[in-house]
Amino acid sequence: MYGEVNELFQAWLKEDQENINEELADVAIFLLGISEMLGSDLGEDIVKKMAINAKRKYVHGKKIITDD
Repeated sequence: MYGEVNELFQAWLKEDQENINEELADVAIFLLGISEMLGSDLGEDIVKKMAINAKRKYVHGKKIITDD
């Protein structure tokens, strides 16, 4: 996983959009594979997490206050 994220970061530093897209896909494929092995529904988990994040309030762009 670290290797894929590092390759993505390197492509981003070089502003190499074609490789950025390819490496993003590699990271997503890796995460989907792990999710499947663990019996998790990554898509559903992402939707749930986005709902949690939407409730967060950012104060002065730094501190995060949650109602949770």
